[in-house]
Amino acid sequence: MWPKTVSRRLRVHLAVGALVVLSAAFQVGCGDRETILSIEKPTDVYGINQISSLPSESESSDTKVEPGKVIRVLKAGETAKAIGIYHGKDYDAFHVKLADGAEGLIIAGDTFTVTSH
Repeated sequence: MWPKTVSRRLRVHLAVGALVVLSAAFQVGCGDRETILSIEKPTDVYGINQISSLPSESESSDTKVEPGKVIRVLKAGETAKAIGIYHGKDYDAFHVKLADGAEGLIIAGDTFTVTSH
């Protein structure tokens, strides 16, 4: 009896997990959907510095992105369109395009919410 209960719960958890992953992939994969950051607190937008690392024996050269200097501070109520996501060693960031066409990085934090349109 006990193994059947564990097996059933495991299948339910796996099915729910798969549904969550597929839902997220579907939303990200739809080309006509936009991801918008709605600013809730003053938020720094950093310039984008691209750094090329030297290739090692087992790797090809790789261009990495790091935040540069603050180029703008967005106020509560403003928005930014997310056009990419970067996962750095010490940070995660959204590559954003602002209303005036400027691009930069917003470091992940609690100063904004993410919505899809």
